[in-house]
Amino acid sequence: MNHIKIKLLTLIVLVVAVISCKKQWDNQSAGTDQQLNQNLMQAISAQSNLSTFAGYLSKLGYDKLLSTSLTYTVWAPDNQALSTIDQSIVADTAKLRAFVNNHIAKQSFFTADAKTGIRVRTLGGKRITFTATTVEDATITTPNRYVANGVLHVINKALPPKMNIYEFIKNLTGTGQLVRTYILGQDTSYVDTTKATVAGIDKTTGKPILVAGTGLVSMNKYATRVANIQSEDSLYTFFVLTDNAYNNERNKVSKYFKTVSGSADTTMNMLAALNVLKDVAVKGVVLPANLPASLTSVNGVPMPIDKSTIVQSYQASNGIVYVIDKMDFAVSDKITPIIIQGEAPTFFARTDRRSNYAYRVKNDPSGVTYHDLMVSGSGLPAAYYAGYRLSNLYTCQYKVIWRAINDFYATPTNISQRLGFSMIRNTVGRDGFLPLVQFPYTNVTPLNYNEVTLTGATNPNPTAGGTISVVSGTLSVDKYSSVDMFLQGANSTTVNANIFTADYIKLIPILN
Repeated sequence: MNHIKIKLLTLIVLVVAVISCKKQWDNQSAGTDQQLNQNLMQAISAQSNLSTFAGYLSKLGYDKLLSTSLTYTVWAPDNQALSTIDQSIVADTAKLRAFVNNHIAKQSFFTADAKTGIRVRTLGGKRITFTATTVEDATITTPNRYVANGVLHVINKALPPKMNIYEFIKNLTGTGQLVRTYILGQDTSYVDTTKATVAGIDKTTGKPILVAGTGLVSMNKYATRVANIQSEDSLYTFFVLTDNAYNNERNKVSKYFKTVSGSADTTMNMLAALNVLKDVAVKGVVLPANLPASLTSVNGVPMPIDKSTIVQSYQASNGIVYVIDKMDFAVSDKITPIIIQGEAPTFFARTDRRSNYAYRVKNDPSGVTYHDLMVSGSGLPAAYYAGYRLSNLYTCQYKVIWRAINDFYATPTNISQRLGFSMIRNTVGRDGFLPLVQFPYTNVTPLNYNEVTLTGATNPNPTAGGTISVVSGTLSVDKYSSVDMFLQGANSTTVNANIFTADYIKLIPILN
């Protein structure tokens, strides 16, 4: 019995060995021209039509790099491809190094690996697009020469490193200067303590003492907040608005970002600028031939595209840039409704009534699932409320809507509740607030799943020059700011007489 097991084990080992050998052979056979007795530098030097590129490698000391046992892929431009290169690049060592780096990548890349196209990171940090027949816009004339330390492809065009989208904007001259100013204005830096040099430990705080000037990291807030146009690993289609187009779009939305009541200021301009420029980037690359009449921005906003107004285009290392003289955004797509979920309050009037809160998940009569908040039960103080902190409301008048569902079956009668709004600094005590805008108590009728528009707001505690006020019986935000909203139950301590509930509240900007 044992000898049968031994034979079976031997057979399995032989099968695995055969499969392993086949994989190794398949990997090697990806190279159509195998010369494993040569390294990359020897292979390049042996070809007379690559003598110019070989000279650049030797000038930079890369002849030694490409003679090591480390694995590289080289896309070598032939002499004809390099005959028209700007000689200022050759004369400047830093520029020449950046140029040559863009033709070399670590690891082996065969055309068989790139049947549908891949983006390869070069020694210079840029990514180049490699397909079965091309690299960038160069044709591979001699592919897959497999040598001892990598792969050599001969190409018919040079591959000068491209700027990424951020670098293109940074180097803009002439048109697009207002966008350039904004984007570069988002540059900042911070100290990354994990990268800083530690000089010692503060005996009082126990915190490390960092060497001044170390660990400093640069970043661009637009890249982190909207689209990472600095990253070589990202791909975007980006639209730079000309100064005229930028001003037109910013002027359309600037009145919704007043930080000083009744006037404009620098902060307003920055806020309005962000509202416009957060929607000029699209994920992925859309080439000119494929540009539609509308795209969708990274933030989901429709971008109207009139191709006749494109004044310049540039293929960047991480996408494509269009300089465009018109992008007529719809204001309703930029200044959008604010939805506050009832089940997500920021705070309550008191912290000792948790037993009265129910965060519910239910289905409405149509079978649609909703989440809401219901506050009910014994011990609930009169006029108890849930508070919601609303950040950075647009400066305009709002239509206020709620969806509040009354399915309290113990007492199938109306629920009476109301909304109030206050400037944050005017909140007083834990059992009350000072409303600047107060909607009247409104009945929530049993099993009504519809939205209800609130009207008849008053201004019980007017504040001159305040953040919010009442216009035509509804909420008006006069300064771009944050406010507190209060969902409040009836002024009663009778059990179940002061219930309140909310699925959501909508603040819909009234645009004009």
